[in-house]
Amino acid sequence: MKISVIVPTHNREELVLYLAKSLAEQNYPKEDYEVFIVCDGCIDNTVALLDENYGQLNNWTILSINQSGPAKARNTGAQLANGKILAFTDDDCIADPNWLKAISEAFDSDKNLIGIEGLTFTDNKNVTPLTHQIENLNGNPALPTCNAAYLKSTFEELQGFDESFPYAHNEDADFAWRLKEKGKVIFLDSMKIYHPPRMESLSKLKGRMKILESEFPLYYKNPFLYKKYRNTNPWRTIYIEVFLYHQLMFLKHVLGFFRRPKTLSKGLSLVVSWWVNLIVLFPSFLRMDQKYKKQFSS
Repeated sequence: MKISVIVPTHNREELVLYLAKSLAEQNYPKEDYEVFIVCDGCIDNTVALLDENYGQLNNWTILSINQSGPAKARNTGAQLANGKILAFTDDDCIADPNWLKAISEAFDSDKNLIGIEGLTFTDNKNVTPLTHQIENLNGNPALPTCNAAYLKSTFEELQGFDESFPYAHNEDADFAWRLKEKGKVIFLDSMKIYHPPRMESLSKLKGRMKILESEFPLYYKNPFLYKKYRNTNPWRTIYIEVFLYHQLMFLKHVLGFFRRPKTLSKGLSLVVSWWVNLIVLFPSFLRMDQKYKKQFSS
C-alpha cells in the first residue's frame, strides 16, 4: 500500500458523500491506496450511508470514535494506516481526479521530501459573510490539513497531531511547523482540492472568536516557531491582526453586499459581535495566557 487517505468527519452525511465519490474516482490504481473515514462522534446517518455506498470496497474503512475532535480522528486513522504516505483532506471538500497521482509523483521524484501542501480553491462567486471555505493558492505556513500529505514515518516520529489544544484550531499549524523544521516540505499546485463555500449558521459564527484561546498553547509550546511562522506573540495575533486588520478586511467584504440587504445585515451583526466578543474575552485570554505559560515552563 502506497497512500493512505484519512478523513475526519462529524455529522455531515451529505457533504462527505461528495468527497467519498471523488476519492473512489481517482485516476490512480485502486490497489495502491486505501481510505479511512473516521466518524468523530457522528449521530446522524453518516456511518450508515458510507457503509452502504463504500463499505464493500476493498481498502475502504469506515470507523467510529467517541467525539474527540479532528486531531484525534486524524491520529486514529494514521495509526491504522498501511501506506507509506498519509494524505489528509476534509469532509466538506472534493478531491481533483489526479489528487493522489500528484502526491505519488511528487514523493517519487524527490526522495528528500517529507511533506506536501496542495492547492485548495473555492467558488468565489458563492462566498458570502456567512460561508466557510478555504483558499490556499500559493502556500500557507500552517499547511491546512484539508489538503496535505506526509511520509508516515515522519508523522510517527513527530507523534502526529497534538490532541490537547482546547479547540479544533492550531493543531495543524503546530504539526506543520514541527514538520518544516524536520525536513523538506513543498507547495504543489497540481495537488488540487476544491473547498466549496459552506453556509454556516449566524449563531455558530458569532461564537467563533473563542477558538483564539488556542493561540496561547501554540505560542508557549514553542515560542521560537511561533515567532518564525506567525507573530511575535499571541496578543499581537489576536488584537492587532484579528481585531484590527482581519476585521476591517472582513467589514470591507461585508459592505460589498449592499445590494443584498439581508446578507449585509447579518454580516454587519457578525462584525460587531466579533469585536464585542474579543473585548469580553480579554479576561479569559489573560487567564489562558497565565495557564499555558505556567504549564509549558514547568
